Amino acid sequence: MNSENLFSGKSVVITRSSEQSEPLFSELTNLGVKVISLPLITIADPIDGGRELLDKVRNLKKYNWVIVTSSNGAHRLIKTMQKVDDLKKTKIGVIGKATAEVFENFEISVDLIPERTFSEGFLEAFPSTSKEENRILLVQAEKARPTIYEGLTKLGWQVEKVVAYRNIDTKIEKTLLSVAADADAIVFTASSAINRYYEIIGVPKPPDAICIGPITAETARNLGWRVFEAREQSVKDLVEAVKQWAGS
Repeated sequence: MNSENLFSGKSVVITRSSEQSEPLFSELTNLGVKVISLPLITIADPIDGGRELLDKVRNLKKYNWVIVTSSNGAHRLIKTMQKVDDLKKTKIGVIGKATAEVFENFEISVDLIPERTFSEGFLEAFPSTSKEENRILLVQAEKARPTIYEGLTKLGWQVEKVVAYRNIDTKIEKTLLSVAADADAIVFTASSAINRYYEIIGVPKPPDAICIGPITAETARNLGWRVFEAREQSVKDLVEAVKQWAGS
């Protein structure tokens, strides 16, 4: 079955922020999917306007590793740098190929991309240390899960967290919510988006969810969605998961 037949009459909701959704929107539209954009989250500066991140960047030499948990964090980190080349002198660890690609686009090598692209998988791949001076700068969202911070600390590292951005709720029109609820499937890339959508809608509608990673998938599954999971944090893997759904 060709892609035109596979996606004929299918409609899919994208819940990513407007600044992130375009690549996925274009890919699905090119496949013949009717795409409904319903951004539940907006990416915003930290409450301090990024001053703490700037301060950490100015003292980047004191860290053995910089760990970045998302592509949003990577963009914010690089935007803060006066000299991007300074990142080339520090070991960098990321969760997911999409985050790695942000650095690679600036010709910055990434030293660790775990095969299992979520917090627990990252900790499994990260080395332990017994040296007191071994420091990590953990670049993350304001309401990030504590898993990586706690796990790295247990591995013996001195970890300093810094907020690179916040996820804030987007205002949503009721008419758009109604259109989204009548779609065939919905794409979620974070548990926070699932929880907010469910609070508004109250039921798993549309009934099928395409999710990135096991944590997001579990959240959707627990709330009653039938889940199709993209293992990697990338547009390519999300598209593959949408294809799997369409062919089911």
